[in-house]
Amino acid sequence: MKKQLKTLAALLMVSMPVLVNADFVQGKTAMIAGDYATAISEFSPLAQQGDVMSQYLMGVIYDDGLGVERDQKQAANWYQKAANQGDVNAQYNLGVMYSKGQGVEIEQKKSAHWYAKAAEQGLALAQFALGDMYTKGWGVKQDYQQAANWFEKAAKQKHFKSQFSLGLLYYEGKGVPKDQQKAAYWTRLSAEQGHYKAQYTLGMMYKEGIGVEQNLVLAYALLELATRDGHAAAEKFKKELTLEMKEEQLKKAKSIASSWQTSAPISIPSN
Repeated sequence: MKKQLKTLAALLMVSMPVLVNADFVQGKTAMIAGDYATAISEFSPLAQQGDVMSQYLMGVIYDDGLGVERDQKQAANWYQKAANQGDVNAQYNLGVMYSKGQGVEIEQKKSAHWYAKAAEQGLALAQFALGDMYTKGWGVKQDYQQAANWFEKAAKQKHFKSQFSLGLLYYEGKGVPKDQQKAAYWTRLSAEQGHYKAQYTLGMMYKEGIGVEQNLVLAYALLELATRDGHAAAEKFKKELTLEMKEEQLKKAKSIASSWQTSAPISIPSN
């Protein structure tokens, strides 16, 4: 998992209280301008006094090495302080650090704990991470129902990896009743956002008529996209399709794939 809200993005997403400390505003302005020394001089005393936003941003500063030598132990320390006060982004980042052993020892139970805290606050990245841990049994007892629950929450927030993961669970019937149409639905939503694994999977579903009506044109177009994004198996099955398709179908499929290359997100017809 990647950490959430680094550098400029962190500042833009930090919520501002009604009565904001002037020093915090100065620190934020300085950080946006790349004046990290000033930002640190403003945020540090505020963080020491318990200001949660400053604690989180001090974590980002040490995590990214902004104006200081990168120090993940210090980053984890500040994320911990902010996480204890309920900061959702600090909770998620702390979950990542415990998962990867960045600045702390690897402890999957603690990772799952902090992912759960952030997930319960609605952060899609944390919901996906927690769902992934339930599928693998990392830090928690393996539980596909719980995985499906958290994937669905994130999927409804348009998190493309969660959409794909939920589609796979419906395809395999793990934690949810096996339902190939729902598998195709969630896989399509992920594919439309550009996830090459989802594009490959949906392409194969159209090739075989699984969860959708067989459509070799859409199958080829999706496999073409996945091939361009580096999916090795897609090239093999795309070649197989050329032996089954008429010249007119192949031309149409290539035209669709070409139009998708310049669109983000793409729109895949339901059939």
